[in-house]
Order: sequence, then structure tokens, then C-alpha cells
Amino acid sequence: MIILVNSKVTGSSIQASLGKAEYSYYFLLKLFMPALQQIGQVIEVSSVAEVDPLFAQHRDAGEQVIFLSISPPQQTPTDLQCPTVCLFAWEFPDTPNKAWENNPANDWHYVFSRIAGAIACSEESAQAVRNLMGEDYPVIALPAPVWPQFQNLHPAEGWLPIQAERVFSLSGHIIDSPLLGLSADGLVQHMHRPVAQTSQAVKPTAEPSALRKSYRLLRSWRQALRQRSQAIAANATEENQPAPNQAGLQPVDNCQLSLNGVVFCSMFSPVDGRKNWTDIVTAFCWAFRDTPDATLILKMTHHDLESYRIFLLTMLSRLAPFQCRVVALHGYLDDEQYRNLIQVTDFYVNASTGEGLCLPLMEFLSAGKPALAPKHTAMLDYLNEDIACVVKSSEEPACWSHDPAGTLCSRRHRINWQSLMEGYRHCYQMAQTQPEEYQHMSHRAWTEMQTFSDLPTVVTALQNLFNGCKK
Repeated sequence: MIILVNSKVTGSSIQASLGKAEYSYYFLLKLFMPALQQIGQVIEVSSVAEVDPLFAQHRDAGEQVIFLSISPPQQTPTDLQCPTVCLFAWEFPDTPNKAWENNPANDWHYVFSRIAGAIACSEESAQAVRNLMGEDYPVIALPAPVWPQFQNLHPAEGWLPIQAERVFSLSGHIIDSPLLGLSADGLVQHMHRPVAQTSQAVKPTAEPSALRKSYRLLRSWRQALRQRSQAIAANATEENQPAPNQAGLQPVDNCQLSLNGVVFCSMFSPVDGRKNWTDIVTAFCWAFRDTPDATLILKMTHHDLESYRIFLLTMLSRLAPFQCRVVALHGYLDDEQYRNLIQVTDFYVNASTGEGLCLPLMEFLSAGKPALAPKHTAMLDYLNEDIACVVKSSEEPACWSHDPAGTLCSRRHRINWQSLMEGYRHCYQMAQTQPEEYQHMSHRAWTEMQTFSDLPTVVTALQNLFNGCKK
């Protein structure tokens, strides 16, 4: 069998594409590749224009050929001669059924009726396709085979909570809360007020509109905060530290990040509203205002530091004072660095309103790291109380992520902030006083993820789907 694959983000462009639309499909392709290679010969194509010529060439040689489009359905080609299967992640319980912007592909019924089948990364998404296309439509729910990539990080009996000092090394931009001198007073712009001249008549001037006032205030506030962060950075160097700019303005080479106590970690694109990361930060700082040995690592997956840096500094300043530690990391991690990040972490944190799969959560669980996360959308397939502290959530109206009209015709999941905050405290107490319970949860996470996302399971499901695909 010949399997042609295509993803618009490649290994050469991923660093510059972090945080952009559909950047995570590159990682989806990377994780599915071992399963695809067990089924047949995999040929990566850089353009859809290459598909049909390759299809004709290998078909004439007697080979079965499948084109696997690793992209959202509305970006999947529907006019190819080669049988096409769409592999996609989706975080809503229903599917778009309207052709907005004069593009018929935005109606997913149009797409699915013109391709050979689909692979959804969650059972909820697969059922949404069946609800649209009928129960007999060739769609399967299949996670990425994550477990084999991370299972060897897990100790034989499971992890114990790591209380000793540990070091994580990276090169990139770092924002480290204890070194920032955080204070809400730093958000106030103290502007000089000129004294009115009484000897001359002052002509009244037109009062600017409220909107212009708001824009002017926002610009002055941003300028003041940027100047403050620069001043903080200039004075943050300590004798036993490298000389990075701790406010994140300058990149750091080979920084040794020392970590103590209980370490939480979350990975997300800061411009993705679904990730709800303000709740992750505010609940953490509130839970551990008086707890110096609790650390939250935020691994930001975005190419542009300035898309979130000022916002994060503002939020931390408004939360100050607090004794816990928040560390934001900006920069690409290679495979070894990412595995090291998993090893130094005690709990992975998710507070999203919807997930199409959540690869980082699956990867940490596959390495035996318990989680603090809600149980909804794709996480319904693999998350439970045995491997995570489950955060409460409830449904609310939502629009599909790429609907330009923003019509509230779907649903998402609102996180219960109090439940998230109490979940932090529960995890901390477990790590401090119940190491055996933590170890049991760690081992259960490892074993359950093996059942859910091991390579043989994924290979068999893919093989059955491809064998049944016809144009």
C-alpha cells in the first residue's frame, strides 16, 4: 500500500509556525507516522498537485494508494482522483453545515460526501460526523499512538512526587515571577500635570471622545509597563545566575532553571482562547499565595513573544503579592528537552473549554505524570479520576472556531474556577503527604494510556479503514 500524506506545516517551518492556525497538525503527523509506516510506504507530498500523478503512477504498478490529508475538513481537497481520507481534530459536539463565505467546503457534508472516509481524533467528533452523514459513513475515532513515544520515561513502579531540587535546561526567553519585583503599583502611569497659567485666558478645547481617551490611556499604559519590565530586567541579574533578561525581553542561552517542591506544567498557544490559560494562572496564584514551594511552568507554543508578554506581566502584577512561582518559557524545545520537561514535572494542567485531542496531556500521562484537567470533549475518551484530579465544568453556548459570523449554534465547556483552584491544592497535598497515592495514580496513567494509544491498536484500526476505502 502507498500512503500519500500532506500537512501544510513541516519540520522545516514548525518553529516559525508555532501558535498559528493548525500548527498542531504537524505534531499529529509526526506521531501517526510510525503507524502509517507499518501499513505501507509513506510518501510525504509538499503540494496537493503532486497527489494525482503519484496516484496514477502507483496504481498502474498495481499498488493500492490512499491520500491522507492531515488537516481540517474544510481544507481537505475534494476533487482528487486518489481516494482521500481526512485526519482531523475537532473540539465541538457537532459539525459545520453551512457554506459561508461562498466556500462550499465550509459545509462539512459537502466535503465528507466527496472523500473516501475520515479519521476523527475523538469519539465525540466521530459521532458528530455520523450525525451529519449517517451511521454507515466510514469514520473512525482514533487517537495518535502517543504511548510508545513516552512510555520509557515511566519508572517500573510509577513516579513518586519529586520534592528534591531538579534542573531544567533550555535556550529561549524566560519570565520568572520571583525575579520581577511584581506590584500592581507598576501598572499606574504617574504623569506630570502642568500647572495652569492664570495670567492668560485659556481657550476651551473640544473634549476628545471616550474611545479616543481609552486608546490614549491604553497606549500610555503599555508604554509604562514595557519601560518597567525593561528596568526589572536590567536589575534582575544575580551573582550565581546567568545574565538573562528575566522579564523575557532577551533570549537566554543554556539557562539552568532550578526547580523545587511541587511542579505543575501546562503547554498551550497563548493566543488560543480555548486554552483558557488565564484561569490556569489565576487559580494557581490564588491557591498558593502563601506557598513558596509550588511552581507553575507555562510552556508557550507561539512564535511571537510580544503576543502575550505584556498581558502575562500585567496579570502577574495584578495578582501580586504571592509566594508561589510562575515561570513562562518561550522557545522551541527539541525532543530531548521536551522529555526533560516531562521528567521534572509532577502534574500536567489543562483548563480548556474544548479539546480535539490534547497531545501534551496524552504525552505527560503516557510518561506516568498525573493530571489536573476537566473531563469533556476528546478528554472523555481517556481521562478519569484514577489518573487525574478532575476539574468541574458546564456547557455554555459557543460558535465554531472558524465561523466568521460567530453564530452561537454549538457548545463549549466553561471551567469551574473554584474547582480548578481546589484541584491545585488537592494535588499539592497529595504530593506532600500521600506519595503512595500519587505513585498509584502515576502507574495507572501509564497503563491506561497503553491500552488507549499503543501502536498495535492504532495500526489495526488504520489498516481496516484504508482497506475499505474506495473512491
